[in-house]
Amino acid sequence: MTCGSVMATLATLVPATARVSASRRHHVGTRKSSIVSQRQRRRSTCVSVSAGEDDVGDAVKDVIDANEDMVSTSQQTSLESFPEPIRTLVESGVDKSLRFMDERLSIAMKGEAAGGGDEAELLEERRAAAIAEDEAVQMINCLKASSAIRGFGAARLIPRRDYALSELKLNDIEAEKLLAPTESTISGLRDLFSRGLLVLLGGYIFLAHPDGRQIAGLITLLSGFVAVDQIGFGGGMEALALDTAAQAMSPKYVDRLKKHEAAHFLVAYLMGILPKGYTLSSLDAWEKYNALNVQAGCAFCDGDFQREVALGKIGSGSLGKFSCVALAGIGMEYVEFGYAEGGLSDVRQLDGMLSALAFSQKKSDSEVRWAVLNVISILRRHRDVVVALADAMAKGASVGECVQLIEENIGDDI
Repeated sequence: MTCGSVMATLATLVPATARVSASRRHHVGTRKSSIVSQRQRRRSTCVSVSAGEDDVGDAVKDVIDANEDMVSTSQQTSLESFPEPIRTLVESGVDKSLRFMDERLSIAMKGEAAGGGDEAELLEERRAAAIAEDEAVQMINCLKASSAIRGFGAARLIPRRDYALSELKLNDIEAEKLLAPTESTISGLRDLFSRGLLVLLGGYIFLAHPDGRQIAGLITLLSGFVAVDQIGFGGGMEALALDTAAQAMSPKYVDRLKKHEAAHFLVAYLMGILPKGYTLSSLDAWEKYNALNVQAGCAFCDGDFQREVALGKIGSGSLGKFSCVALAGIGMEYVEFGYAEGGLSDVRQLDGMLSALAFSQKKSDSEVRWAVLNVISILRRHRDVVVALADAMAKGASVGECVQLIEENIGDDI
């Protein structure tokens, strides 16, 4: 169970010499609207009057009208920064805009799953996928700038500072139960399959009495199969077999997995990162994309972050967002069940990214604790939204439909 391609991308793309620029807060997939600053100005406007009530009322009305004009102007300026086709779709309504976004994201996901075939065709497919992803991100940002949606990138975060373990405990968070996932269901099935294979091999030797060359050939064949899976498909065939078995045998595993991925989706959205697509099982990933290199989980529109990586400077804002997204799955398992079972790869990939950034152990611990506090507080505030989102995702809801669900159910305290 992973948060998809994004964290794997971080672990492989971040150069060892990359430095985090604390002063450069780059917001992935988010255009900052000036609407907020204008509203802050509205709140700070003082009206000085020394006349009667009517004059006071007129003066206040004039100030309100002037501030509303400023807000309207700021909205227009913000919207004008988007391409005209995007603005036209937004003006036609949220439903139509999100359907367009879904179409673009579908192309983007197919491009991510593409592999093999003619190199020129593959390059063109990935280029089209990158363009489609950019258009989808522009659409969600334009919807946000027009105030058609309010949850995207609006998560309330705790201040950035060093937090001690004792502060996590004060917030009823036991780090050892959250940051050390057990993966008991999958590891138990892996052990069961391994023992079963040994029993079959032993039974074959006992009944067929093969000679040494036949036994060596069989072992070589099995080893070759494992090697091809690990090297060629990144363990995709093993993941497909184990995950399919777990889905069939354990309803609790299915429930945990869908809430895990729904938490990744919700936290990413509220942090301002657009989910690109998701799958809730390895079999689902295979059926959708006919590729074993796409594992179950959420994938995200992380083009801006990758550009930061390419430049060798990752803003602390971007790093914080992806740290929170990486820990969202295990955070939801902790909130829901009191401990985390899946998501070990999420933790390892986050650790690998922080190591690649040359973070000291103290700095890594500080980043993780800050992210944990943010994630748990967000998920506790929006637990009902995660549950509803998990059910919708289990029924195959599109990204746009999931966005609508979030926007309809999110509270005032985002």
